Amino acid sequence: MWTCPKCGSKVDPSFEVCWSCGTTPDGVEDPSFVRAEDAGPIEEPPVEPEGIVEDPAAVPIAVDEELVECYWSRNVQEAKFLSDQLIEQGIPAVADEVNLRYYNPMGLPLGPYFGPRIWVRASDRDRAHAWLEEYDREHRQHFEPGLAD
Repeated sequence: MWTCPKCGSKVDPSFEVCWSCGTTPDGVEDPSFVRAEDAGPIEEPPVEPEGIVEDPAAVPIAVDEELVECYWSRNVQEAKFLSDQLIEQGIPAVADEVNLRYYNPMGLPLGPYFGPRIWVRASDRDRAHAWLEEYDREHRQHFEPGLAD
């Protein structure tokens, strides 16, 4: 640490000028120094990774093409995650926003096969299904190593 000769602030040795007033350890003031309190926010454009879609809902799905169900997920979060992953693969997809398991008039669970669904264009079904099968294989290997095959 060094002490600023102008304002007396303690300054980390990695700094060439005082963080508080812009003075060097030798007492020379930096004419371009601006205090953080006096500077406005730094405007930087947001950086978007290539290939990632900011708003999955903006991915066009042809109105004249049939949507088909291609996957039953475990919960709404997984359905959203997987539909976003498919979109990143160039396969437009949408996910149910509700877990159908909870919509039984008697209040009883409907069973394990009524979770939220993922929908894709009929022409993309095979490609989406192949990607989702690979996801399931990797998921089983990670969480259930004995059942990986």
